[in-house]
Amino acid sequence: MILSKDEAMSLVLEFSDRHIVDSKTKLNKLLARLNLYFIPIDFNFSLNKYGSFNADLAELGTNDYYEIQPYRYGVGNRYVLKPQGRNLFETNVRQKLSSIFTEPELNEIRQRIHHLSSLKADAISDDEHKILLVDVDERFKLEQRLNEVTVELSDLYANLDMIEENRIIDIRLKALIEFSFHLAFFLKKKRFKRLDEAEYDFDAHMFDYYFLYHIYTIIPFLKEQVSKEERDAIKINRYYEYILNSVKTYPFSLENKDLHKLICS
Repeated sequence: MILSKDEAMSLVLEFSDRHIVDSKTKLNKLLARLNLYFIPIDFNFSLNKYGSFNADLAELGTNDYYEIQPYRYGVGNRYVLKPQGRNLFETNVRQKLSSIFTEPELNEIRQRIHHLSSLKADAISDDEHKILLVDVDERFKLEQRLNEVTVELSDLYANLDMIEENRIIDIRLKALIEFSFHLAFFLKKKRFKRLDEAEYDFDAHMFDYYFLYHIYTIIPFLKEQVSKEERDAIKINRYYEYILNSVKTYPFSLENKDLHKLICS
């Protein structure tokens, strides 16, 4: 499950105040925020000193679902949801999200996006930096997070045989743990091997930070699910869909035919 560009745009605009996002920079930040809610979208994000950045947003144009309106005197644009965009959300996006979120959870995301849409873009960036430990002066905490994640997942991986493969959801839980284990070591040994450098790594992929944060946050849930007979299917599907399937162009992706060469644990 992954939202197309138009579906992601309709989601952000549907949840934003007055169904409007008043700048490209803010749109960038709100689209990126969907990744923090485990919503996979067809936008790739790179890292700059302001956090998530997607150069392709400059190529967006008015279409059936949303309109790009230039401000007077040509200073920037605002993005406005059209009726057909609202329909796209109701008929496509809501149906996709219902497989990985309960209705109360989706309403909570709606409220968060609505609130963020009222903030300035730099405030959203600052919040993202704090959550993901992007800033250079957070490198020590980031390294601690890497170490904690790899240790915890090593324990889970060692007990993987405890999960019997009797149901699809059991197989998905097992695959989620196994993939997260190998992804964590890929992050530690290859993607974040330059943490001792003083400057930003401008070649970094923003999903390095997203994946590390998400694996860190779901470890308690994974531990709980291993010891339970009744699985939380909605959450397992949510985490499985995001971590295994969200970014087709990411090096450690099931789409990469050379993935086996990146396994380094």
